[in-house]
Amino acid sequence: MGLPVPRHDQARAGKGTCGYNVVTMTRHEVSQEYLYILNNTAEVLPYIEAHKKHVRDTHPKMNMMRVLQENNKTFINWFRQIIFVDNSGSSRLRLLAIGPNLNVPTWKGYDINNYSFKKKSQDDKSSVQNSGVSVDADSDHFCSTSNNNPIRALMSYFGVIQEIWEVDYSELKVSVFKCKWVIGTAGVHQDPLGFTLVDLSKVAYMEEPFIMAE
Repeated sequence: MGLPVPRHDQARAGKGTCGYNVVTMTRHEVSQEYLYILNNTAEVLPYIEAHKKHVRDTHPKMNMMRVLQENNKTFINWFRQIIFVDNSGSSRLRLLAIGPNLNVPTWKGYDINNYSFKKKSQDDKSSVQNSGVSVDADSDHFCSTSNNNPIRALMSYFGVIQEIWEVDYSELKVSVFKCKWVIGTAGVHQDPLGFTLVDLSKVAYMEEPFIMAE
């Protein structure tokens, strides 16, 4: 009794902590985060698989890499058409199909899952580091452009937070970090003591900068 409640105990669902602003993003930036959110929302995954099958059936001579590229290019419009004629879709799916607002609420600091995060420019003013992120991602890897049998593998990716967005879908808000990612083969090493060293000048994956804050 009488002890203050730690702020992290209340931040599991995500809460901005400092530097609130609303910024108008470019259509390219919003399209990047929109496609990323769709690809990482469990309720949307069956539609993604259905669209891949649609692409394969429509273009039977396409190899798998081209199928995935075509999926990324055309999925959003196809998804909207399907959801708007499907009365059984959930309200969440309909909000996602409508798409996000170009005016995006942003933060310089964000608490979620009992952790504090800061964007890199805010970290530069501090004596501690809260902008570094890493994620283990399961993805398809191709040996060449003609390879039709990608290998599914788990890889670790390291980066630093450049922006913190609360993407606005009207009644739905999705928090994402826009990051600068590092080339895994050239930018990440382990020193003799086992510490991971990340060279932030070795930039990669510029067309996929986002990660879910959760």
